[in-house]
Formats: sequence, C-alpha cells, structure tokens
Amino acid sequence: MDQDFQKILEENNALLKEQGELIRENQEKITKIQLYIRRTMIGKWLYWIFIIAITVSAFYVSKPYIKSAVNTYNDVKDNVDASRSIISDPGSLFKDVNLIERLFGTNSDS
Repeated sequence: MDQDFQKILEENNALLKEQGELIRENQEKITKIQLYIRRTMIGKWLYWIFIIAITVSAFYVSKPYIKSAVNTYNDVKDNVDASRSIISDPGSLFKDVNLIERLFGTNSDS
C-alpha cells in the first residue's frame, strides 16, 4: 500500500508539473495576446487621429478657396436674379434713363 501511495503521489506530482507548465505557457500566450490587442488599439487611435488631423488641416488650408467660391456663387446668383428681373420687366431699364427726353429733347414736366 505504501508503494501504491508513492506511485499515486509521483503521478500527481508529474501531473502538477505538466499543469504548471501549461499554466505558464497559457499565461505567456495571454500576455502576448494582450500586448497585441494593446498595440492594435494604439494603432487604430493613431490612425483615426491622423485621418481627423488631415481632414481638419485640409479644411483649414482650403477655407480661403471655399470662401472665394461661395462669394463667386453669390455674385453669379445675384446676376441671374437681376437678369430674371430684366427679362420679366424690360421696361424697367428705361424708367431711370428717360431715353425719350434725351433722344428728342422734349420735356414732359413743362
């Protein structure tokens, strides 16, 4: 019985050593996985910071050009509106000019 007990203890000891090695290996793998996850998170943060920085700087650099384009658009819009008013009422061009008096020299006031 003493020998059986000794064999069981040796087997348990061997199993405990194997289990200890497996635990160490698993711990190393878990540590590597955690480091990988941490690195990828940092990489993703840097990626998005880079993308946002490029977008903001591109907007900042192109802001004068955008402002110029908006001003040009507003000028064209005003000209189109003026053209529409002329097309809808062409006689309004001659109200201020008083073209008939200039051509014929007549004075409608007297």
